[in-house]
Amino acid sequence: MKVTLEQVRDNLAKLTIEVSPEEFGVALDKAFEKVVKEVKIDGFRPGKCPKSMFIKRFGYEALYEEAVNFALNETYPKAVDENKLFVVNQPTIDVDFATLNKDNGFTYTATVDVLPAFELGEYKGLEVKKASEKASAKEVKEQIERTLKSKAENVVKETPAELGDTVVIDFEGYIDDQPFDGGAGENYPLELGSNSFIPGFEDQLIGTKPEDKVDVKVTFPKDYHAELAGKAAVFKVTVHEVKTKVVPELTDEFVAELEIDGVTTVAEYKKHVQEELNEHAKKHSDEKFTNDLVEKACKNTKINIPECMINDYVNDMKARSEAQAAQYKIPFEVYLQYMGLTLEAFEKQAKEVGQKRVKADLVLSKIAEVEEIKVTPEELQAEIEKVAKENGLDVKEVAKRVNLNQLAFSLEQSKVIDLLKATAVAPAKKTTKKEAAAE
Repeated sequence: MKVTLEQVRDNLAKLTIEVSPEEFGVALDKAFEKVVKEVKIDGFRPGKCPKSMFIKRFGYEALYEEAVNFALNETYPKAVDENKLFVVNQPTIDVDFATLNKDNGFTYTATVDVLPAFELGEYKGLEVKKASEKASAKEVKEQIERTLKSKAENVVKETPAELGDTVVIDFEGYIDDQPFDGGAGENYPLELGSNSFIPGFEDQLIGTKPEDKVDVKVTFPKDYHAELAGKAAVFKVTVHEVKTKVVPELTDEFVAELEIDGVTTVAEYKKHVQEELNEHAKKHSDEKFTNDLVEKACKNTKINIPECMINDYVNDMKARSEAQAAQYKIPFEVYLQYMGLTLEAFEKQAKEVGQKRVKADLVLSKIAEVEEIKVTPEELQAEIEKVAKENGLDVKEVAKRVNLNQLAFSLEQSKVIDLLKATAVAPAKKTTKKEAAAE
């Protein structure tokens, strides 16, 4: 086999591969062994016809297509390895079948997208500021207030309804003095300011009292249901009750009702909330620190990423989203609408994410290569056992299901990220004018 490499573009290579007569002869023998099993010849059981008789009846030409496939599968991977190419998709093969001859071998070309060679930028000693791992007093206070509000009770009041109150109402809607389907309800609890009704509806109930009767005049939005869109309507509303939210006070009794293990007093509850928020803050800080480090390492490295790698990522994201839509038993377009996206916007978003993700994978893999970071079989086994324990599964069952290549890739990336973290430095503190003057 003789191979000639032509770099068509920075990320496109063309291999011209000459298959020798000897190599083609081996491929023809393999092709005969396969084809003869599928051919019926009188007087012979399937697969037992002598090669000489097969050739006499059908000619070598009947074996060329299969023989070429055997030759391609044998020679193309070798050509890629010999030239140390990082191919990123399937090649486009061009074979001139008209010139094929069993005695001469043949020549073919394979044009394929490749990852161009690239040099890593700085990835050690990166200056990245780490976010606080401790929740602030304000965050603790706000969390406690949210909890108190979640336990608020609606209490009946006799004074006029205010924003935030709940009114219990009967209502019936009319268009051109005629009631319409879906426009009526009884004893409906409506929180004023929740914006759960048509714009303008809730505002007209502010100031009402029990037993008030109100004509609420509204216009349906233009993007509403087709039969109602843009139409003026009048809702005849009867107010039965007005309720206001009463938020409980933070007391030991309230804390006890939360039934948190080991927490019975206000002081203990505040400490509990602080510790819980600290855990979230630490997790967020670590995630942001990791993302910032990887992003900076990527920013320092220039790579001309083949478009097909980005497209593969987009197609994968689309396939996953389509599968999710299928689980919900809704069309993919409707699924996207729920997310507030058009197909065009989804693909644009996926492409932007794909560009970052693909580059990050390439940069982290390159660092692993340069730093000779590897994942051992023992580490793979330990991770499998960890997954099994965390999910209450049998280790052997997990080992069968897991993709070892993907697991090894994930562990390798984790090791590289540990390296980035270990070598990262905090940005130098900027001196203010006041501090400089004091010095």
